[in-house]
Amino acid sequence: MPRQAVVVGVHATEQALSLPHRTAMDVALEAVRGAISDAGLTPADIDGAQLDWPGPGGVAGEGSSWARLFGRDLRWTSDSMLDNAGARGLLKAAAAVTAGYAETVAVGGCRLVSRGPENAPVGAGAPLEFTDVWGSYVVAQFALIAARHMHEYGTTSRQLAEVAATIRNNGSSNPEAMMHGKGPYTAEDVLASRMVATPFHLLDCCIVGEGGAAFVVTTAERARDLPCTPVAVLGGGMEYHQAAYANPALYREVGQIGRDASTRAYGTAGVNAHDIDVFSLYDPNSFEIIRQLEALGVCAEGEGGPLAESGAIALDGKHPVNPDGGCLSYAWNGTQQMTLKVVEAVRQLRGTAVHQIEDARLAVVGNAGSGAQHYEMAVLGEAR
Repeated sequence: MPRQAVVVGVHATEQALSLPHRTAMDVALEAVRGAISDAGLTPADIDGAQLDWPGPGGVAGEGSSWARLFGRDLRWTSDSMLDNAGARGLLKAAAAVTAGYAETVAVGGCRLVSRGPENAPVGAGAPLEFTDVWGSYVVAQFALIAARHMHEYGTTSRQLAEVAATIRNNGSSNPEAMMHGKGPYTAEDVLASRMVATPFHLLDCCIVGEGGAAFVVTTAERARDLPCTPVAVLGGGMEYHQAAYANPALYREVGQIGRDASTRAYGTAGVNAHDIDVFSLYDPNSFEIIRQLEALGVCAEGEGGPLAESGAIALDGKHPVNPDGGCLSYAWNGTQQMTLKVVEAVRQLRGTAVHQIEDARLAVVGNAGSGAQHYEMAVLGEAR
């Protein structure tokens, strides 16, 4: 493939409940410099910046502010925080590199979500006409979808709890995770935790913390001169029903969001769901993993609960999900938790992950989901 896009550098900073001794700019700098160093590059090699700019200096939120730190003019930039993270950021950077708009693009950054409204994640503090009046919020938006799925297909609270316990235990044994050493967890532990928004118990819901992450995308040709192992973007897809959290999510509209995106992604990559060795998926709650297993074609609609309960998503299962502990146990840090999904997938395919899946050759990265009413995914693998 001419100008095939590959990931050549990744970095995840410390992830913690709070980082009071650090600023957002400090953490963003570590993430970006770490990814560039991991790639064997220098800041002057970066001509595309899909990066958070927390300031001081420059203009808050404008990625072009990075030009002075890189010591060169940029050819490509993005000022949208969702374009600066995760699968969406990866696909847009890959598109820029493939089209020749830039040679080497850095994606990622940091927003310390405890530091005021300007650092808040998507939807926080925004006036939402049809949700604010009812006191809705993100957990409840996803709960609507889960409750309907349970009604339609008989999915059980225990099946959700098995998902939560499995992924939380991955994080409990991951020294990099916020919840390292907090387990082990059982499904009974999850079910015994307090109810947050039916059907989600506390341990069904992701953690909240702070940290940063970044990755670097360039061409396969450029990667030949670099010391790192390149990981290719083989396919991808995006799917949007409406603006995130603008209206309450309805299962009949977004219960299978991601199916069309995955069909296109697999088609471009020339693979299918059962070829994937490891899934690095957005897990704001346990149910969203069940839903994604169905939407991404791992199983039929309504079969995700029994599949997860069977042990298929465990480290030694047929379809391992979030070996690092995901948002349930490793980290959720605002927007860059989506970038951590890319970091874990790249590490798995390089063979350097903490919980390494044996012979991992293909990985899927998935971001957002039903409650957010949009989905982005990418298939990663060996450069061709």
